[in-house]
Amino acid sequence: MDVQHNRTERGVVDEKARYEPMAYGPIGAAVKGAMPYTEADPVGVHAAVLALYSAALNGNILQPNGRPSVVWTALAGRSRVGRKGYALSTAEAIVRDAIGDFLVLRRQGGISSGPSLVQTLYETEQDSLTQEGGMDGRTVIVDEEWSTSLKLTNRCPKYSGVLRTAWDGGRVSNVTKKDGQRVEVTVDTPALGFHVHIQPAAWAKYISITEAQGGSYNRILPVMVERSKLLRTAKNRRNPLSDIKVSASLRLGYEWARKETRQMELSEAAAEHFDDLRAEYEDIMDELPEEVSCFIERADEQVMRVACVLTAAERKTLISVKALKAARAFVEFSIASVKQLISQSNVQKARTVLPLDQKIREKLLIHGEMTSTLLYRALSSRYPADQIFSTASDMADVQVEQVRTNRPGQNPVIFRLVEPTPEPVPEPEPVKAPARKPAAVRKKAVPVKRATATKRAPAKKVAAPRKATAASPARTRAPRKAATKKTPQPITAEQTQEMTA
Repeated sequence: MDVQHNRTERGVVDEKARYEPMAYGPIGAAVKGAMPYTEADPVGVHAAVLALYSAALNGNILQPNGRPSVVWTALAGRSRVGRKGYALSTAEAIVRDAIGDFLVLRRQGGISSGPSLVQTLYETEQDSLTQEGGMDGRTVIVDEEWSTSLKLTNRCPKYSGVLRTAWDGGRVSNVTKKDGQRVEVTVDTPALGFHVHIQPAAWAKYISITEAQGGSYNRILPVMVERSKLLRTAKNRRNPLSDIKVSASLRLGYEWARKETRQMELSEAAAEHFDDLRAEYEDIMDELPEEVSCFIERADEQVMRVACVLTAAERKTLISVKALKAARAFVEFSIASVKQLISQSNVQKARTVLPLDQKIREKLLIHGEMTSTLLYRALSSRYPADQIFSTASDMADVQVEQVRTNRPGQNPVIFRLVEPTPEPVPEPEPVKAPARKPAAVRKKAVPVKRATATKRAPAKKVAAPRKATAASPARTRAPRKAATKKTPQPITAEQTQEMTA
C-alpha cells in the first residue's frame, strides 16, 4: 500500500505534536498504531475510541465520587473533508476485538425524544434478564447524522432532561397509559454511551444557546476534525483499516473491568493537580462570555472521566498525574473546538439574518400561494400574525385576499405572489436651453392670470397712451385731461384782495 500525505512535512509534524500530549496508555498506543492505515484525524479517532470503549466499561468503572466514567463525544467537521465517518470506522477497528459483540448488541441509532430514550434503556435492561450475567442495561447511541435527530429532539421538552440525567447516572422514567391504566417505565441506573457527528453549519443552526445554558451540551465533548492524509491503494486491494493490529492491552483492560465494579481514585500528587486544575477552570469561566462558558462548565469532571477511562485501560484504579494531564489535553482541545464552532456560528447567523419581507417572498416562491396559517408556520412562528399580515400587505408583489367559502367559520386569507403593478412613468419633458427657462415660465403664467386681467383695467388705461391710434379719440383725450388737472391756475387780483380781507 502506497501512503502519500497531502500535507507538508511541517503539517504532519504539527499533527503529531497536537495529538502527542493526549496519547496515553493502551488507548494512545492503539490510536498511533492505526494512523498509517487511516485518513482520519488522530484526535477524532481518539474521541471515538473514548466514547465506544467507555460505553463498554459503563457501570463498572466509577469516578472517585461514585459517578459514571462514560465519555460522550461529537465529531464536528465538513462533509468528506472532516473524515468523521473514517474516524469512527478506525475507532471501531481498534476496539472491535477488545469489546467483543458489544457494538453489535448494544448499538442504537439516533433517538429523537425523551420517552423513546427511556423506553430504549428499559427494554435493553429487560432483554438482558434472560442472558448470562443478569441485568445489563449498557447502550450506546451512535448517530452519524446528528443534525437530523436534532430537528426532532429540539421539539421534545423531555429529551434534554433525560439526556442530562442519564449522563449523571441518575434515575430516569416515563409515564404512559396502557388499557386506560397509568404505567411508569423506570431505569434506576442508566448506562448510556453517546457518539455523534455534525457539520459546523448544522451546529450553528441546531445547537441552542438556551439549551446549552441549561446543561444539555456541556456533557458532550465536541472535537473539530479534518482529514489527516490521502491513502493511495492499488485497485482491488482490501480496506486499509483491515491492517490495523489488534490491541491485546485493550482486550485485557475490558475483561479486567467487567469482572467487578471498580471505583477509581487519585494519587496524592494527582489530587493536588486536580484541585489546581479546578481553580484554573473557575478563573477561565469567569473571564469567558456566558455563551462560551456554558459549554465548558463541567470541564473538570470531563477531565476526571477521561482520566478514569485511560487508567482503566491499564487495568489500574489509581489515577496518575500523567494520565490526568493527558485527559486535560484532550478536554482543552475540545474547549478550543467549542470556541471555533461558536465563532463560526456567529458568522453563519450574521449571514442568514433576512428581513421579513424577503422571508415571505422566499416561502411563497417555494410553496406557491399559502393560507395565513401555513405561512405563519413556515416562518416558524417567530413573528406575530399582525406583523406578517402588515408586511405582506405592503409588498407590491404579494396579493393578500380573503376568499369567501360556503363553510362555517372565518374565511381563509390567501397570500400569493403576483407581478407587481408598474408605476406610471412620466413623459420626459422636452429639453430646453437654460436661458429660455424664465421665458417659458412667464408664458405659462399668462393664462393663469387672464381671468383677473379685467379687474386691472385702470392700470391698462395708464399704459393706453403708448398704444393710442388715430381711430381711438377717447384714449387720446385721457392724457390731456390728466395734464390740465396737474397744471396750477394763476391767482387774480380780486382773489388776492378777498384773501387779505
